[in-house]
Amino acid sequence: MRTHDYLLVGGGIVGACLAEELARTGASVLVLDAGPAPGHATRQAAGVAVPSLRYLGRPALYDWLCAGRDRLEHDIARLEPGHGAFSVARPIVRALKPADADAHAERLDRLPATRWAALPELASLAPGLKLPEERRYLLDPRGLMIDGGRYLEAVHRSCLSAGVDWRQDTEVRDLTESPEGVTAGTPRGTFAADRAVLTAGAWAGGRLAPGLPVRPLRGQLVVLDTPAELPLIFSSALYLAPGIGGGVIVGATEEDAGFDERCTAGGIAGLLRFAASAAPALASAAPRELRAGLRPATTTGTPLIGRIPGRDRTYVAAGHAGHGLLSARLTAEGLAGALTADRWDPIPEEFCPSVTLTAGGTR
Repeated sequence: MRTHDYLLVGGGIVGACLAEELARTGASVLVLDAGPAPGHATRQAAGVAVPSLRYLGRPALYDWLCAGRDRLEHDIARLEPGHGAFSVARPIVRALKPADADAHAERLDRLPATRWAALPELASLAPGLKLPEERRYLLDPRGLMIDGGRYLEAVHRSCLSAGVDWRQDTEVRDLTESPEGVTAGTPRGTFAADRAVLTAGAWAGGRLAPGLPVRPLRGQLVVLDTPAELPLIFSSALYLAPGIGGGVIVGATEEDAGFDERCTAGGIAGLLRFAASAAPALASAAPRELRAGLRPATTTGTPLIGRIPGRDRTYVAAGHAGHGLLSARLTAEGLAGALTADRWDPIPEEFCPSVTLTAGGTR
């Protein structure tokens, strides 16, 4: 049986970026993905790649997401010339309740390139938007949309060029550790590696790592056909965003629905009501696509990146919630450095499972 240096369980954007980073070090990397094509959940993502202001109260996480944005821009510049466009840059307008704006005023005022904008200016930027006067509006020129499927395809091709052994339709049903390494049992046989990393998103917990606090959070969205591109991203409790291939993306719900990936009448109806209220012209737009995906959420509210407690050779990189596309490359660079050179400092300590899930644990 051939033994690889690293076995990655899951071929979404986090797993693909990590496989590429590990392969660059000269390591032998095997990716086992359960679906017929890489990245089941990655392809369902809306693709708003901007650090969410909901994390302002957690400075380590927010700053890490800002760094992730910089690394994503590097990936765009590196991959798009050879693999085709998968991004579109647009300003983002965030609508905040006055109480939230006041609570984070000091930090918001220090955000680079952002500024408060008045309604007349915003009306000229996006004449079709109907903006409530009682909200305060933060304008950031560095809004970004990513097509998750196209981004993943580009990274996947880079992985293959780097020598990654990538297997589709290969569901890992058990992981067994021994002093010699890790073995993965699948319907297609048994695979061996020195170490394993769970990069399966919402599926990273369950039978492969019982007790790992990763759970699915369903997000539904609608893509509307429109004759003109939306000139900006509008973010409130929900959002309107330009699609990479045209149209307007209306998203997204956040639902504890287990592994149920269906679009529902109630979820879609709520999105359509928001779209027609925020931009009345969208009331006459035809839905092009209904989409639902499972975000990997955690009980800690942060990603889990590091060795799984109680395991010697099994690690996890999952729980990125709605910012997987934004932070996948940064996650991969940090964990690759930790696995190959024992450099853990780039990964915030609060992300480490052995620190967050066990009192007094160490990496």
